[in-house]
Amino acid sequence: MTAAPATVSILIVNWHARDPLARNLAALAHSPFEVIVVDNASDDGSAEMVARDFPGVRLLRESTNHGFAGGVNLARRAATSDRLLLLNPDIEATTEAIETLARALDADPRIGAVGGRLVNPDGTPQHGFNIRRFPTLGSIAVDLLLIDHLWPDNPASRRYLARDLRDDERADVDQPAAACLMVRAAAFDALHGLDEQFYPAWFEDVDFCRRLRDAGYRICYEPRASFVHHGRIAMRRLGTGPFARIWYRNLTRYVRKEHGAAAAVLVRVLIAVGMLLRVTISLARGDRESARAFWSVLADK
Repeated sequence: MTAAPATVSILIVNWHARDPLARNLAALAHSPFEVIVVDNASDDGSAEMVARDFPGVRLLRESTNHGFAGGVNLARRAATSDRLLLLNPDIEATTEAIETLARALDADPRIGAVGGRLVNPDGTPQHGFNIRRFPTLGSIAVDLLLIDHLWPDNPASRRYLARDLRDDERADVDQPAAACLMVRAAAFDALHGLDEQFYPAWFEDVDFCRRLRDAGYRICYEPRASFVHHGRIAMRRLGTGPFARIWYRNLTRYVRKEHGAAAAVLVRVLIAVGMLLRVTISLARGDRESARAFWSVLADK
């Protein structure tokens, strides 16, 4: 007899995050959902820990790093539910929060994805990360040129960070955090999943939400579904320089894909100017490590 499909398939892509992943899976240990972990060639014992301590989890142990997008796409092919929950390994989820997202997704067939409310371990909300609008050339420019440091409440940043929206109210949004995003499987498949060219991570979620909206789906934010998010695991593992190079490389690719070659050229110029500003400021502060990291972005161009 074939097993009944799961009501929710939880897709977790792990890369060198054994301890956060262990907390994540422990929180899910008594949930009724299908849990699939793709381990992207971690060397910290993550896969061994999952196999030993969480035998009910379906583990896809990969010998190469497929990146976040590639890992999600692999997990989706193994999933049996028509609701897919993309969940970072540094999230702690409850059954109630996941069921709240599922009800929100089911409320309207036009809803393609729903994001939850991310909070710090002390329960305070993660402002500026929960929900954002799609980046514009204006929001990119004020960030790269450090205008948002001098004028934090400028219109471009205010719009991009959705500061006009309350994080305790339901709303249709552009891009909830992909650290915790429930997606309708039919919509995911119709868009052929995440774009694996955004490697190894960052901006694949922005691109996916943009394509989802372009396909006519709604994307919703459901604050009643609250998830503890520790954050910055991959950034700390990579280090400032490698992270910055990947971030700005994928930013440029996103702009080229969504706004065209001319816009991408403009962003490359803005990146160069922005990195020179950061190198100068870092050296003035005596922070040679940060200066080297920002200079490495210039060398990568």
